[in-house]
Amino acid sequence: MSSSIRSDLPDIRQEITDSEDEDDFVRKFGDINVQYIKPSKDRFWFKRPQALNFFKDGVLFRTKEERKAATTELFVDLLYVGIVANLAGEASEEATGLALLKYVLFFFPTFMVWQDVKDFTNYYYNEDLSQKVAVFWILSLLTLYINSHYALLDSWSGAALTIVPYMLCRLSLAVVLWIYSFYIPEHRVQSRIYGCTLIITSCCWLAVIFVSVRVKIGLSFAFLFLEQLCFCICYHPWLKKQLKLTMSTALNIEHEVERFSTFVTIAIGEYLYKVVATHPLGVGFSGKFARGIFLLADAYILFWIYQYGSTCRKATHPLRNSGYTAITWIYAHIPLIAALVLSADAGGELCELDIIRIDEETEEANLYGLTFYYTGGIAVSLICMFILGFVEKSRDPPDLFLMPKFFRICLRVPIGIIIVMISFAKMNTTLLMGIVTMLLGILLIYESFFGTPQDCLTDRIKRARNQSTSTGTNEELINENQVTLNDDSQDSSNKNDFRLV
Repeated sequence: MSSSIRSDLPDIRQEITDSEDEDDFVRKFGDINVQYIKPSKDRFWFKRPQALNFFKDGVLFRTKEERKAATTELFVDLLYVGIVANLAGEASEEATGLALLKYVLFFFPTFMVWQDVKDFTNYYYNEDLSQKVAVFWILSLLTLYINSHYALLDSWSGAALTIVPYMLCRLSLAVVLWIYSFYIPEHRVQSRIYGCTLIITSCCWLAVIFVSVRVKIGLSFAFLFLEQLCFCICYHPWLKKQLKLTMSTALNIEHEVERFSTFVTIAIGEYLYKVVATHPLGVGFSGKFARGIFLLADAYILFWIYQYGSTCRKATHPLRNSGYTAITWIYAHIPLIAALVLSADAGGELCELDIIRIDEETEEANLYGLTFYYTGGIAVSLICMFILGFVEKSRDPPDLFLMPKFFRICLRVPIGIIIVMISFAKMNTTLLMGIVTMLLGILLIYESFFGTPQDCLTDRIKRARNQSTSTGTNEELINENQVTLNDDSQDSSNKNDFRLV
């Protein structure tokens, strides 16, 4: 990079690398002015904390290599497979409104801790010894949390063993942010503000230990909302403008997208686990096997609808579009993942049950509640997937597809509503799961067709017509040649007859 260009760059403490040959993955999420920085020098035990991505004077500074999920992050995901399965299984055992409320209250804190680990690795991950120890500390606290939550309502000590581990997870992040702020000036202001809010909101959870059950529920929702409100304010561009910051945090978008996609895949994987674990479908072909195939198809279709996103070929990602679209995109994943896991577990229970019709005699089996868990989870998932696609800003030419983006993805909402309404019919569970799979299949075909550029569709139609025309022309030529051959044969026959005479 020439010296004249270097003189125009903002003064930062990290070394800049040549960005003339930048890869397409940086701009595929939206146009942005970007410069590259070199990662910190490799050391065996400890590395100096470094901001892997940040904004300065409107320029995005980031490491050049495409970020992938680190080994430690994948290990964290393995623990979350067990955590979410545990919570969903507990809810499906009762399949009541109270069980659903408990599921939501226990799921949200675990997701918040997962999000803390995700954000920390997005900003600062270098996989040195200190970070490995910190991650193991968080995993140990989560293990204590999930194994103690059964005793939350039994006594103060049971409540403390559930709430205090969550508090320590959040307080640990606050301590790390404050320590890192001394080494990372690019994030210093926002890190310290958010660290202070973490300390305040975490201490508020102490009150939940000593109050009655209903007050516990109310305070828990209030504190969860307050935590997320503080997070949004601290990292929203609005705060940067109010404080007139020249340097601020920035997400590595490809890493963020991959982490959420991985978690959604883990949630959908619960469908597959319920189909094959402990041979729940029995031997051979049966009603259980049919329901298992329907559940497998549901998972496959939901996976592809999530991958379709907005069905746009070129779009500005919500994380790059604006602060509000970024917040919407991030928080739409919370009910999406929670609904997928719950629906998968309920669907697995429906596959295993010998009772397939809902009536007064099957009240003990909670079959009615399980059907609502199954259909309602799919409905919420489809609505969240619509929101995720809606907040993407299309950059496609207006005539690229047969329909605009909204009409290509809007069918997810009515299909979801229809699916959850089917539960009111109290029909045979095999028939119910078959209808749900059919509706999801219709949705997938619809989006696959209208998500195909119309030039591809018209080219195929033209090729089919040309092939048909060519086939017809060839048949006419063959017929004409056959007629000619017959005439020639007849003339030859006549001539031969004349000679014989």
